[in-house]
Amino acid sequence: MLDTYFAKVAETLDYIKTTQMDNILRAGALVADTIRNDGIIRPFGTGHSHLIATEMYQRAGGFGPVMPLLEGNLMMHEGGRKSGALERLPGYAAVLLGLHDVQSRDLLVVVSQSGRNAAPVEMAEECKKRGMKTVAITSLAHSKSVSSRTPGGKRLFEVADVVIDNGTPVGDATVHFEQTGAGLAPLSTITGCFIWHAMAVHAAELLSADGVKPPVFMSGNAPGGDLNNVELYMKYKNRILF
Repeated sequence: MLDTYFAKVAETLDYIKTTQMDNILRAGALVADTIRNDGIIRPFGTGHSHLIATEMYQRAGGFGPVMPLLEGNLMMHEGGRKSGALERLPGYAAVLLGLHDVQSRDLLVVVSQSGRNAAPVEMAEECKKRGMKTVAITSLAHSKSVSSRTPGGKRLFEVADVVIDNGTPVGDATVHFEQTGAGLAPLSTITGCFIWHAMAVHAAELLSADGVKPPVFMSGNAPGGDLNNVELYMKYKNRILF
């Protein structure tokens, strides 16, 4: 069964490379534009999708101008039942967004496997109302197989400016055992991180071609890391928690 899982990971990453490249390039261009305009990338995810939002933030080898829209009640460390209930609650995203300094020059990157719940869908809608561009990382197979849980009846892929399919199946699991009746080994965290870093690489390509130094966060445990990161701190200290 391990071979099945390894093969499925490789197959799905190849699917993203061969079918989602145009959308990744579009999303990477939005990241580059955001950085040129001194904006901030604003990742958002609920449940396990917040892991991808966290991956983007102060990541060694990642971009510096990233400040997630994280909310403890929507994350797993305060209980999965709690976060699962609140991510379905209409209006929660608008309240959360009102507590953050978001600007039209910022970019929302919202991550949701199913793309059906109120919090991620309404977060995209609320950010668009504020003039922000929005990128969604979601499973089209999953999202198109279910109905929306929002009052407006829309799913995430029907709202965001750029939609990147993470290629994962309904329910996310890839290895199935007859004895358990349930699947194991989800893919969305792997594919979500892969997609984000692909976006970042393309953004850095575009910035470098224009003579703009990509604002990359370095590991503080690597030579020159602390000095490099002071430069980022001085530029973005008013909008990012370092």
